[in-house]
Amino acid sequence: MDKIHNAFDNIKADDRLKESTKQYLLEKHSHKKMFPQNPLFRKVPVFCIIIAFIILTGGYSWFYKPVSYISIDINPSIELALNRFDRVISVTAYNPEGEKIIKELSLKGSLYTSAINIITENKNMQAYFTDKTGIIFTIATGHSHENNITTGVNSCCGHAGHNSQSVNASMDIVEEAHENGVSLGRYYAYLQLLQYNNTITIDEIKDMDMDIIYNMICGHGQAPDGEDSHHTSHEGHHHEEIH
Repeated sequence: MDKIHNAFDNIKADDRLKESTKQYLLEKHSHKKMFPQNPLFRKVPVFCIIIAFIILTGGYSWFYKPVSYISIDINPSIELALNRFDRVISVTAYNPEGEKIIKELSLKGSLYTSAINIITENKNMQAYFTDKTGIIFTIATGHSHENNITTGVNSCCGHAGHNSQSVNASMDIVEEAHENGVSLGRYYAYLQLLQYNNTITIDEIKDMDMDIIYNMICGHGQAPDGEDSHHTSHEGHHHEEIH
């Protein structure tokens, strides 16, 4: 037990993230004590291998390498990057509306479901909900936890309500999304729309509400109800320019 604490003292990482991951490993260690496995593994405990690897690699690849992304989009676009322990290692807003929501939130080190609930329950985010507007959660993951993450996000969808839904995307498009300055979810929706309307540009969809984009997809590339394809603000809100 002391080896775990001592090992973490030598790792340079965010304190909250270190603590949450340390707790995860301690719980795993306790679980293995209660439920011993093959005698060979008892001689070389798995947690010792994990700690040795963390020390040898400086802890970076375990703490700060993103292996999953969850994009949360209405008009605000917010993206969570997760490590292999499903903890939030970074939070990025891709428009001013998203910036307003996350600027006072402390999410690093949180389990992704907790982070999602905090974001969706935030009063600034709640202001964007209408009877017809819900959140689009877009998930991309490159490790074996995909089913668990999808289940967790779907649970958050039900909690958020307002016609919220989740979609799964490939990790291959994450870098492309970021290079274009948009969230994973908004870029995934753009690629879907592009199949029906090859004249649409990434700049055109950057400020659109997600419900408009998905209505255009359902209408095969045409804006709904004769609207043009530009962003329409919710009543009581305005779009701020990024300088």
